[in-house]
Amino acid sequence: MAPATVCAKASVVCLDFITQRKEVLYSLLSVTMYSCADLLIYYLKDRFHMFVIFTWISAGIFTASAIDGVVRRSPLPLGDRRKVIGLLAINSLLSSASELVTTLANVLATPGDSVAIINTAPTVVFVLSVLLLGDPFTLAGISFSVMSVIGVALVTQPPILVGTLVGDISNEYITGVSLAGGSAIIEAVLVIMYRFIGNYDIPPVYVTLFNGLICLPLGLTLCNVFDVWSTPHSIGEVFALSSTGVAWYLGVTSVYLAVKEKQRPVCVITLMTSEVVIVMIGQYLLFSVENTWIRYIGALLIMVACIGIEVSGNGVDDPADENEEAHPIIEKTS
Repeated sequence: MAPATVCAKASVVCLDFITQRKEVLYSLLSVTMYSCADLLIYYLKDRFHMFVIFTWISAGIFTASAIDGVVRRSPLPLGDRRKVIGLLAINSLLSSASELVTTLANVLATPGDSVAIINTAPTVVFVLSVLLLGDPFTLAGISFSVMSVIGVALVTQPPILVGTLVGDISNEYITGVSLAGGSAIIEAVLVIMYRFIGNYDIPPVYVTLFNGLICLPLGLTLCNVFDVWSTPHSIGEVFALSSTGVAWYLGVTSVYLAVKEKQRPVCVITLMTSEVVIVMIGQYLLFSVENTWIRYIGALLIMVACIGIEVSGNGVDDPADENEEAHPIIEKTS
């Protein structure tokens, strides 16, 4: 077989894969963008207050959304616009709450603990998808979701799971852990919200624009109330702060498109669990953060769970597509 023929057939196969599995590409893009944002925040945390970083992220989301809206001029779908705007407003409030609660959890508890608990969101999404969206309750889904949670725990190694005595845990630490658990629930609900919003064919620019409209004033208010505002002193700092916001914007947009494309949120959020692995490798390469073998084992479990949950979900059609009348809570506009 001629090399040109082999290349042509390979191109067709790749194109078919991209066309049929766009949700995987969207999920991986989201993971990459969120990981970049995480590493940039790690780089900026010693230079700026967390509220300042939060404000720049919000400004980046709002600015990128505004530019996207002006360039593409994507209209809101016809139909019940009041319900659409209501969904977008609720989603934006949840997004703002998630960012703030996660920040508080990282301050009151340790970052490893909060990351481990927040990344239990796949299990929450799996349960909510079964209860609210009619997704199949499968043994494979349960098994791989649990494996993902175990992998995250091994990677982050929270003290609460590796031998810390309950009596030695302060009320502040318990509060931080509780907030991290709340953040995991909010993250899961957000992914479910993307499913509902996607049924109205709402362009992703409105999801991020509403988010920026709420987060930006909130960030400015927090900076003024606590008197922590500071301006960057170099082009490099401006670029890093701006890039963090743009990366976050692309992350939100990609995960929304992934959920809308896949229509099975648990698969998308389980794929996104691999963010822990990317950030772990990035911290090692960029900031010389050492990793132990148990963390590599946890990373392997996460990757196996990501692949397993995706493969196990491919052979099952979405019940909402087969019988829309069975789910009156999800209404499509004409």
